[in-house]
Amino acid sequence: MIQTVQRNYITSNFNNTIDTNMYIVTYDDGIVIQVPHNEANRHYQEILEWVAEGNTITDNGGGE
Repeated sequence: MIQTVQRNYITSNFNNTIDTNMYIVTYDDGIVIQVPHNEANRHYQEILEWVAEGNTITDNGGGE
């Protein structure tokens, strides 16, 4: 079961842009994975279900 989801900001060294296409997911058992923002990804689908249940993705504002 998902415990937390955090939006992960990645800065491209090529053109110095900020991308938000990854999420850091922490599960109740302590496992942590990175999940791409990809509709076909089963873990991303799990995030969407988790949010639909009333949970919130943490956003540290790294994209500003």
